[in-house]
Amino acid sequence: MADTISQDQLQPLIAKVNSELKVNINTEDFKSASYSASSFKDILIQKAADELNGEWTTDMAFHKLKIAIGQVLNVAPSSLTDETELDKLFPAATRKAQVAKLNDAMGFQMDILKPNAVLYGILLVIFFACIPFSIAFDWFIGGIALVVSGILIYLISKTGNSFKVKTVGHLADHLAWRNYLKQKRDHIPVSEDEIRSRVDRLIG
Repeated sequence: MADTISQDQLQPLIAKVNSELKVNINTEDFKSASYSASSFKDILIQKAADELNGEWTTDMAFHKLKIAIGQVLNVAPSSLTDETELDKLFPAATRKAQVAKLNDAMGFQMDILKPNAVLYGILLVIFFACIPFSIAFDWFIGGIALVVSGILIYLISKTGNSFKVKTVGHLADHLAWRNYLKQKRDHIPVSEDEIRSRVDRLIG
């Protein structure tokens, strides 16, 4: 690797590290015209270590979302801001199919859709009202109503078509926190020495 890395040179190197280490280092974070080889490598290693070890930031989640949404909707990631409204990006008629594709692009199920709040609330009230009715009056009718309302609650929860959050920025916050907790719970930390060794092999 050259002693100095220009903007044109760093982009393919970052892409190579992203591909091989399964991370999403953002080229937009490298704003200087050039970097020394050692500082560039140190930044790469730190960013890769942060992501591999669960240090998800909102910026990292936002970058991942922009790339994934761009792929799914065929739009420029740079056109998306933290104030971009999800309802406008994903029309209701095709929302479930597009969100399924977005889940695939992100690599995990984001669970970002919810059922209609009013209908869901009414069914919950009916469900819990059936319990005392069954005990005090008619267990057969109350039991049937309990089962039917329970099935409807389950079906509605699985077919929800409203977003739980409003904007791309809100979703990035949600994903950063959720995935931070998940990786802290499930992930075996990768040592910085191992990451440095892998980066050295990739970019020299």
